[in-house]
Amino acid sequence: MANKMYICFWGVRGSISSPGKKTANYGGNTACIEVRCGKEIFILDAGSGIRELGNKLLKEKHQHINILFSHFHWDHIQGFPFFAPVFNKKYAITLIGERKMNFTLEQLFTAQLMFPYFPLSLKELDAKISFNEITKNDSIKRNNVTIKLARLNHPGGCIGYRIEYGGKSFVYATDTEHFSCIDKSLLNLSLNADVLVYDCNYTEDEYSGKNGPPRTGWGHSTWEQGIKVAKAAKVKKFILFHHDATHDDKFMDKLEREVRKEFKESYAAYEGMEIIL
Repeated sequence: MANKMYICFWGVRGSISSPGKKTANYGGNTACIEVRCGKEIFILDAGSGIRELGNKLLKEKHQHINILFSHFHWDHIQGFPFFAPVFNKKYAITLIGERKMNFTLEQLFTAQLMFPYFPLSLKELDAKISFNEITKNDSIKRNNVTIKLARLNHPGGCIGYRIEYGGKSFVYATDTEHFSCIDKSLLNLSLNADVLVYDCNYTEDEYSGKNGPPRTGWGHSTWEQGIKVAKAAKVKKFILFHHDATHDDKFMDKLEREVRKEFKESYAAYEGMEIIL
């Protein structure tokens, strides 16, 4: 695995967790993806899925962990206080994301872990936690890993990530709403990627308002719009992500079949799904 990229999905839902029998196959935890590039560990978002990932990491040799945040809506940070390594002084954890308005990255997490929302403060966590503030124009380098960024279309702002290692590339583009034309920044980020993870929260009928209220301006997209990006960027694999809480296993099975008619290498993300590049 030294020269390969390992990807594992720990949470694939959007907006709110949706546990239960009807979602058992795809899972009910919110956004969290583990990406390993050699000895480097990157975690994309800290939704509720990060809790189980933390339990797994505790069984391994202590190491440095990078957590990349697309943005700070609850479904992308709610698992952080329950991420077991933060309570272990042997771990060093770097939180990576952009500041919001006049709040630094450290202030954002200080506000999350404070009374009456949580019994411990950020300073009381045992791990050595550091902060790396980024902007859309930055790039990140860790040994032989390069991470590129792009601005996505989501209320309050959101960052998309492209992780490159060993000649392979993985793109994480959750929480983005399509435009009337293909988003050029997302297209450039996704160009020739081996894997594109894309926000497919809604169907076209849901988005337009045929099923319930119109979702225009809510900051999420559809698989049809994602496929347009995948084809234009010549992506090899397309992953449906950020599943709506109302989309149960039967719905997702049917949806995956529909998507594959348009783009054969399409897969609906599920908890425990692994990809090796």
